[in-house]
Amino acid sequence: MEYKQVGFFKRVANALTDIEKLKTPILVKEAAESIQLIEQYKKKLEHTADEKQNKFLNNKIKLLELGLKGENRVLFELQNSFLPIHILHDVRIAHKDLKAQIDFVVLTRKFMLVIEVKNYFGNILVNEKDEFIRQVYKGNKLAFQEGFYSPIRQAERQVEVFESYMRDMGAVTRTPIKSVVVFSNNRTIINTKKASEQVKKKILRADGLVGYIKQELEKASPVHFLDNRMKEISDYIKASHFEFIDDETDSVEMKLLEETISTQNESNELMISVQTNNTDLEETLKRFRMKLATEQNVKAFHIFSNRTLEELILKQPCNLNDLQTIHGIGETKINAFGEELIGIIKNYQHR
Repeated sequence: MEYKQVGFFKRVANALTDIEKLKTPILVKEAAESIQLIEQYKKKLEHTADEKQNKFLNNKIKLLELGLKGENRVLFELQNSFLPIHILHDVRIAHKDLKAQIDFVVLTRKFMLVIEVKNYFGNILVNEKDEFIRQVYKGNKLAFQEGFYSPIRQAERQVEVFESYMRDMGAVTRTPIKSVVVFSNNRTIINTKKASEQVKKKILRADGLVGYIKQELEKASPVHFLDNRMKEISDYIKASHFEFIDDETDSVEMKLLEETISTQNESNELMISVQTNNTDLEETLKRFRMKLATEQNVKAFHIFSNRTLEELILKQPCNLNDLQTIHGIGETKINAFGEELIGIIKNYQHR
């Protein structure tokens, strides 16, 4: 859709009257199409007696709901960011025989951010070759792992289509367009210690997204949008969205989502058992943390955070090398109390 710019005098008038009043997020576009598709599948389900078709439709509904659940976690973070941003959820752009299905476009005063959301069960490892590997643990043992297509490259492809469209249509010229991948499952542990710096910067958990945006807003930019200009751009993106026709989730993504649902179902009973058995370990680690915090006269989270506690319980490292893979445990903490942590975990395992 060609961008229709207003006349010179109108642009001058808009610029003179533009203000910087916006202080909180605005949801410009919701993901209505995904919800409509779920309802569409549910209605079909009510009128089918075929077992094979029934199973197919149920699976489709679960996949869409899983994806939407992850995206809603990200939406919650964005809407509660207290930042002057415009949020567009589920944007589809068609340009030069190419299509981009974008989970979120976030417009800030200094840049646009394309967000790809992944709601996978299991942990994510990025190795020294920047290859993505999903790992599923049962207790402290690795049950299986598998590689999957780089979500960073997936997000970059979307940016290429989106940026080409916005620039070719004349909607923006100098505006930086950034991209990140957000893993929305709050139990997912992301290990990027061996990944390149470029990859590390683009991989986030949902709870780190707002911090990332704030950090990027502190950097210099060739643009600084006021309220009217932000509305003009976000309205144009919304108008450029093409209507949802069918579920276009690609085959690789479908496979990972299907395995996520399958793994979650298989692991429910196991997770309940593991969580029950890990109660003693959790209490012991909490007492150890409080003991150190009292001795050092600091808050407990200064010793290690709840996220670190969760990883210690999940992975149960048996040596100092394994301990290095735990979020929030660096060389200083390993030297200070690493041996004691390993001792606590080993005592628990040998009961």
